[in-house]
Amino acid sequence: MVSTRYAKLLIDTADTLAGAQSAQDSWDAAVRIGRRIGATDLNCGAIMRDSREVAWLRSSMDMRWLRHYHQARFYEVDPVLAACKAGVRRQFVDVSERYRRSGGTRQRDLYGCLMDFEYHYLLTQTWIVGASERTIVLGCASDPKDLYGPGTARAFRAISAMLNDAILPPGEETAQEWICESPWAQLSARERDVLGYLAHGLRLHEVAERFTITEQEAARHLLSACRTLGVAAPEQALSMAMARGLLSL
Repeated sequence: MVSTRYAKLLIDTADTLAGAQSAQDSWDAAVRIGRRIGATDLNCGAIMRDSREVAWLRSSMDMRWLRHYHQARFYEVDPVLAACKAGVRRQFVDVSERYRRSGGTRQRDLYGCLMDFEYHYLLTQTWIVGASERTIVLGCASDPKDLYGPGTARAFRAISAMLNDAILPPGEETAQEWICESPWAQLSARERDVLGYLAHGLRLHEVAERFTITEQEAARHLLSACRTLGVAAPEQALSMAMARGLLSL
């Protein structure tokens, strides 16, 4: 039997998400919901199923933490990110326990910094969305396992699924994927523009006309973008553009 508290949680979540009028509204609503169910902050991102690269990432985590994560290059030793890239669908991470068991200095520093910012527990849930795998990560200050009694795990899965459906990718905007050196964040503005126009159905010669360049120059921008994204074919690069919301089919 579904508890009254659990049922109210689902109804309140649906009502909050239904009131969103834009992509930013949806993200703000998702962050509020995450905090309502016990999370300090919320991350959501997509990893391409072919290249296993991060296509995009949105985060409400403390900007000081995000900058430090990037500057310390923690993405190189982050086991949670590595597990997501490996296709692990669900994770529950007790940060203090990982800190005690960590053998490497950099991983120990990573977990220590997480605790400094009051991120003591991490919960992840992943779904396949087209050519990408989308993951919700909840960062919690307190152990979330007892929030809803025996049904806590089910509650988090249900709410995460609703958030996953509601959160929109960033489109042409750069979100927080720069913190993990996502290849998309390393593209030049022209390379992004070329991919964006191709994703909207223009042919290469039409893209060249838009920028008043030769078709060969446009092709070079496309090839450079493919190399930066770590993909072998333009179709894979366009899949990443689609995952970012630059194209709706």
